[in-house]
Amino acid sequence: MSEANPDVRWKQRFANYKKAHGQFKRTAAFFDEKSGCGAEGDIAMEALIKCFELTYELAWQTMKDYVSYMGHAQALQGSRDSIRAALQLDLIQNGQLWIDMISDRNRAVHTYDENNAAAISRRIADFYRVEFEAFEKKMDSML
Repeated sequence: MSEANPDVRWKQRFANYKKAHGQFKRTAAFFDEKSGCGAEGDIAMEALIKCFELTYELAWQTMKDYVSYMGHAQALQGSRDSIRAALQLDLIQNGQLWIDMISDRNRAVHTYDENNAAAISRRIADFYRVEFEAFEKKMDSML
């Protein structure tokens, strides 16, 4: 079995990221509109967190695939390594926020804790959404 062409692989992953990011943006707008509105706000918060999880996963995997395509894949073990490599290649600018996303992604499985879910959703809306947008623009420029 041959390995996928890395040139195509990162582009395919990025195309999937863009789809997920589009859904994330729509969900973030819904969250902005419904936040604090009882049951609808709760649904919006849960949807935002789930969209964040998918968008984040596809972002770091796109980073990993692109870094590999550029010939720097030997030491990449997971999201943290991929984020560090992406920072070195100027694919992202705010490495600490991306590292913070790792923690929030891991905590997101505990969204049954309302305080935890509310804190994560605020960071997603206030900070991570900007990072996702900047990442998409940067990767678009690489096509």
